[in-house]
Amino acid sequence: MSRRWVGPIHKFIWKPPRPKVFLINPVEWLPKKDEAYIPVRQHGSQRWDIFAQREITIQPNETSEVETGLGVRMTKGWWGVTLGQEILASGCVLRGEGVVTENEADGIVITIVNDSASVVTIAEGAPVCIVYHTQRVRPA
Repeated sequence: MSRRWVGPIHKFIWKPPRPKVFLINPVEWLPKKDEAYIPVRQHGSQRWDIFAQREITIQPNETSEVETGLGVRMTKGWWGVTLGQEILASGCVLRGEGVVTENEADGIVITIVNDSASVVTIAEGAPVCIVYHTQRVRPA
């Protein structure tokens, strides 16, 4: 017999009905569908791969703002941004700590700072960063 069957165990005793549990997702991702390279969700996780919509050239010791094409609405937790390995290896870093607790329904905008002495070029369609959500304790 199936465990889901709700019926008599004995002549006068009934199995109690199972409670219906609905999981509440604390985050809602809002990807823009009209972009040339839309954000891609990593299978089975709350991580998104973000791609460059145009070629980005960052001069030494300058900054560049990049739109991710992804918005987020959340009820609890925080979201963060991690730059791709190729961009980190070229000497670029994120402005700020890369951890945000606010909703960004219009779209996430990140600022990349070039700390190296050379010009950094990010090709169109190249992976720029990973955006993720978590409910763990925020790093200090």
